[in-house]
Amino acid sequence: MIIIANSISISRSGGRPKGLLVLGGQIQMALFIAIALVGALAVAASAGSPGCPDCPDWNNFNAWWDRYHPADSGSSSESIRDQALKSRSQIQDEPGYDTQYALPELIVSQERDLDGRVLLDARSPADYRRGHLPGARNLYWQSLRPQGILDADLAVMELGRLGVKDTDNIVVYGNGDDSAYLFWVLEFLGHENLSRLDGDVEAYPDLKLVENAPETEESTYTSAARVGLMVDETMLKEAQGNLGVQIVDARSSYSDRAKSRISNSMYFKTSDLYSDPKAGTLKGAGELQDLFSGKGIDEGKVQIIYGTPDASALYFALRTMGYRAAVIDGDWWQQTDYAVRSIS
Repeated sequence: MIIIANSISISRSGGRPKGLLVLGGQIQMALFIAIALVGALAVAASAGSPGCPDCPDWNNFNAWWDRYHPADSGSSSESIRDQALKSRSQIQDEPGYDTQYALPELIVSQERDLDGRVLLDARSPADYRRGHLPGARNLYWQSLRPQGILDADLAVMELGRLGVKDTDNIVVYGNGDDSAYLFWVLEFLGHENLSRLDGDVEAYPDLKLVENAPETEESTYTSAARVGLMVDETMLKEAQGNLGVQIVDARSSYSDRAKSRISNSMYFKTSDLYSDPKAGTLKGAGELQDLFSGKGIDEGKVQIIYGTPDASALYFALRTMGYRAAVIDGDWWQQTDYAVRSIS
């Protein structure tokens, strides 16, 4: 039997998630300056809404984030920072660059850092059979979204089938954005001990890959979903025009943005995140900070990212730098009133 503790099943209406968050009315422009000055007092009374106590208040997202991410502490970063591909390490050696991520424990870049951890391979079953890390269990990221959006109940069931426990120390890996998506899924489910292998698994020539799958016993995986990490239509509505929120289009093809986009969104090319795009290794902390600030990504605001699976790659990079982000999974937003179409 699968137990879901304090989790939220994601209902759908017309192919998109139903709203979970109810907030106050729209801010009138005539009162803009006054409300900006006293906004903290206006939102202090509630960190959610009566109908959904787990949902965030975009105006007071810090309090909600801290509730579900207490003391993002982890292992020492020394072993994690020892290895990076040459292109990244050269930049990190330049004077004035910070080589320390805000949350270095989220990144694993050495084989020895895999010891004693549960490994989840986010690649397709075919790629997994051709060769995977010893002991790794296959959880194909696409299998968790049969309707084009994450099915949280299915994810919990699959984790239990693979013998994963909510107390396990997990490392996810794969190729491209697939492992980033699985990382986001586990964060959404409330998993605490979680890291991601830095770069594609093929980028580590010294890693030994095997073909035999491990034998596992089914477990009872419990989920405490952080509902606000997956944005629904009501959350998107409340975010529109909110000065504390940035909506970011992370789709790899700019032509997709030219066809349709969410109004008031900015564009971010996720390939810029990597020191070596072919290897998929994340840039150093200093260069990421320069990149984010140069693109107008504000650390003091909440980033709502869309464009599956590219959005999860940006989500992961922002998390390593201590930013607060949420993801719009799937393309249901194209059927909302917030979609802007340039081509009919």
